[in-house]
Amino acid sequence: MGQTGSTPLTRFPSFSNRRSNSKPQLTSPTLTISFPTPSIQSSPPPPDLDYTSELPDEVLCVVFHLLPSSDRKRCSLVCRRWWLLEGQSRQRLALNAQHSLLDSIPTLFDRFSSVSKLALKCDRRSDSIGDEGLALIARRCPGLTRLKLRACRAVTDAGMEALAESCPKLCKLSVGSCSFGSKGIEAVLRACTHLEELSVKRLRGLSDSNASPPVSAEIVARSLRAVCLKELYNGQCFSTVISNSPNLKVLKLFRCAGDWDPLLEDISVKVLGVTEVHLEKLQVSDRGLMALSACPSLEVLHLVKTPECTDTGLTVLAEKCNLLRKIHIDGWKTNRIGDQGLIAIAKRCPNLQELVLIGVNPTARSLELVATNCANLERLALCGSETFGDAEITCIAAKCLALKKLCIKGCPISDLGMEALAEGCPRLVKVKVKKCRGVTAEFAEWLRMSRGSLAVNFDAPGPTDGAPDVSEMVENAGSEGDLDDRSLAGEQLGLSNGNALNSGTRASAWKTRVSIFAGRNFFVSAFRRLHGSQ
Repeated sequence: MGQTGSTPLTRFPSFSNRRSNSKPQLTSPTLTISFPTPSIQSSPPPPDLDYTSELPDEVLCVVFHLLPSSDRKRCSLVCRRWWLLEGQSRQRLALNAQHSLLDSIPTLFDRFSSVSKLALKCDRRSDSIGDEGLALIARRCPGLTRLKLRACRAVTDAGMEALAESCPKLCKLSVGSCSFGSKGIEAVLRACTHLEELSVKRLRGLSDSNASPPVSAEIVARSLRAVCLKELYNGQCFSTVISNSPNLKVLKLFRCAGDWDPLLEDISVKVLGVTEVHLEKLQVSDRGLMALSACPSLEVLHLVKTPECTDTGLTVLAEKCNLLRKIHIDGWKTNRIGDQGLIAIAKRCPNLQELVLIGVNPTARSLELVATNCANLERLALCGSETFGDAEITCIAAKCLALKKLCIKGCPISDLGMEALAEGCPRLVKVKVKKCRGVTAEFAEWLRMSRGSLAVNFDAPGPTDGAPDVSEMVENAGSEGDLDDRSLAGEQLGLSNGNALNSGTRASAWKTRVSIFAGRNFFVSAFRRLHGSQ
């Protein structure tokens, strides 16, 4: 740049000094000329240039969908176009369903016109929206496929009927701490023929059996795949819904009053494709377990604090349900489930991958059979077992070749038994030991050093720790909760009118309250992370 042309270079013929008969060869001259290069000054782009102005709206919406909720909120403040597109492309929304939301509904859903997944949550101390507000939202969201209602106490059966009429495409419904009754759920089942998942928790309208008659037996929910009932006083009013769902796959019952053996017997006749059953703090006996044995597709079974279930019922179930992969048993230290039931599982369930035993007292006799016959066992947890000692853990280390995760809490093991893990279980990647008085921190560090790839999580018992508290072990074995309600939690909007939920206030307070029952739960956190890493 800025240089002048160089002097031309000319090559002349060259002659050889040697004498030869050949004539000298002439080489044609080559002329090389270089021209000056003009200097080009690069100018900065205009400060107001918008590189996204030529992007189609559809492409920009795809970009928004790839961003987390907090970033989407920030992007909506860049310009008016982004504000409009972010609102029109948003499909998930969580709102504070206080009574004041009623006046903002038209404005909110003019902007968020494509919402298909909606969560309406109200504080327990505030007045919630009523039938009018729910009906207005339903009319604004005809394509709604998923709805979550929490503490909307002003909503009645009439509001649920209006919702069902306006949102026939609803696929997932989760309600909790609301005041309507079985008629509202029945209206949804009648109108929403595509409903796949139903979760009902603490429904106050069911407290009076006269005001909440059973759901009509005429309703056949062919699309229903999963049902979760929790803390219901008159939960049997939904028995007809469950038994009339021929394609039901998942059934979860938590702390519901009444005798549930008759329902399990109906399921064994009408719903043979069930693959997952969770029973917690229920009046269920061996009669119900024997009925479940007629479901050959059963793969996941959770028995949590069902004291009337014994080895007899578990043995019959294991003999016929050979596809079981995950079994969680909380014996509540009643000693009614022990070696006999585990031996039946070991002999008849070769596909077992996960076994959680709480308050159960297995011995080396049954654990050796489990380790030998269940070659795919990858996750094992024992908690509060009085018989799981050094001999049992040595057996596990020698026999469980596929084991990857091992959790032990409140068991009489020592450093001597744990030493077998230094060379046993070749695929072991993580060990958790909690409140086991015979295991020392020095040994845990030695085990960590001897197997560099092994993650050792050790929690030494404190001076005041006695026998492990059953309430701290596994309240629900990681099964309690909505049927996949977690994805809405990250889609809460920070609107200026205060109608959106603040995920850092109520959510954290709720987690604090829940931690009393499940936050210190050793096995829940372990197995949740375990599944996420698979």
